[in-house]
Amino acid sequence: MTKQHNQTTKQPQKHPRPFKQRLLKLVLFCGFLILFIFLQANLDSRTAENRKPWHSDFTIAAFEPNGSFLALPYSYVQQHSLAKTTFLAKKPDGSKQKNDNDTFSYKVVQQTEQQQLIQTSLRTPRSITVATYQATASTVTPIKSTAYTVEQISIAAVLALISVLILQFLYRLLRRRISHQ
Repeated sequence: MTKQHNQTTKQPQKHPRPFKQRLLKLVLFCGFLILFIFLQANLDSRTAENRKPWHSDFTIAAFEPNGSFLALPYSYVQQHSLAKTTFLAKKPDGSKQKNDNDTFSYKVVQQTEQQQLIQTSLRTPRSITVATYQATASTVTPIKSTAYTVEQISIAAVLALISVLILQFLYRLLRRRISHQ
């Protein structure tokens, strides 16, 4: 009876999962998630050199004489001439609500007397498209566009999870080899 009594009063064996290990996994997962989102976006970047078609949300700022501006798709700017507008910004930055869900902003990154390097950002519920272009009073020359989409987050999450699991497997394998030596 004493032997059985001793067995029942013992605490059940638990495999400790220290808080630090879980925190490390979470930090690694978040780091990999961010890394994979940026890698996917950069792989999908459009530049003049890679000759991929520009993202459909590539948006240009067209400025009116009164100082206000329009947020226009680059495809529209290519096909239509815009009377009484310029592509040179009077203010170094600006933003506006494009419709109920979308926000457009621009920032002059570099400026000379006749031209500006402008970076725009169009935020929609499903994506953020960042575009950079060279502007003169009457022309726009695209340089780069990068889109960050909701779909990229799902793919990045799966890749981040796989990466953390691989690291965990390698850590355990290394620990076993060290303990057997």
